[in-house]
Formats: sequence, C-alpha cells, structure tokens
Amino acid sequence: MKILHALALSIALLVAAWVYLSVGNPDLGFNPWIGFVAWAAFFAAGGGSEGLGKALPAGIAGILLTALTLAAVQALGGGLVPLIGLVAVLAFVLVAMADIGALSYTPAAFLGAASFFGSGGKIDISIALVALTWVAGLAFGFVSESVGKKLARPA
Repeated sequence: MKILHALALSIALLVAAWVYLSVGNPDLGFNPWIGFVAWAAFFAAGGGSEGLGKALPAGIAGILLTALTLAAVQALGGGLVPLIGLVAVLAFVLVAMADIGALSYTPAAFLGAASFFGSGGKIDISIALVALTWVAGLAFGFVSESVGKKLARPA
C-alpha cells in the first residue's frame, strides 16, 4: 500500500476512535476539535519524534500563557482595553519565545493559544482539559503516523 493511502487508512481508523472518545464519552473532558488541531500540528511540525518534540512544548506553552493572560485580564477587571493590551503582549511572547529551542515552533504556540481561547477561555479545570486534549491529539498523530508507516509497502 502506498504511504499516502496507508496514512489515510490509519488516520481514518484513529479518527473514529477519537470521535468515540471525545464525543461519545463527554465525561472524559476531551474537546474534539482541539484534538484535531493538535493532531494537525504534529504533522505540520514534521511528524515523528521531532514533530512531537516541537508541537508538545510550544502548544502547551501557548495554552498556559493564554490562561495566564486571561487571568490577568480578569484581575484587571475585564473589559476590552485590558484584553487588547494583554493579548498583544501574549502575541509578542508567543513569537519571542522562539529564542528558546524547545518553544521555537511558533505555529504550535499560536494553535495552543487559539485552542484555549476557542474552548471558552475559562480559568478553571478547563486549562488542564485543554492541555490534556492537546497531548491526546499529538498522541493520536504520532500513533497514526506509526501505524501508517507499518501498513505501507516497502519502497
């Protein structure tokens, strides 16, 4: 089987499992679309251990820094002006942290940030659930690539 088709099959099967876990078991707290975003970030980062090593720390940093940003907005009383100012600072930090090797995959940092914003941005257990979903999505990406490679015929 060609690698593309092997990956397509592997991803399709694991997507079914992901939908079952995230949609079929809402008590687990997984957000379906955040898992897909992380899964895509894994492949966009090049896949394999290297892609995982890029997308994991940068994505988690994006999630946590966004949570801190929104907590600071709340501490300042909320409102548009603090939100604008602090999100601008967040954007600066998400780009500037690329100077740190482990945090240098800026797309994952922004995808992690967007995932937290998109989840509702609540400063509660949601922070952990978004981070856990991010990790699960990356794991599904890693497994789908590994299974796809095993299904592919030798070149």
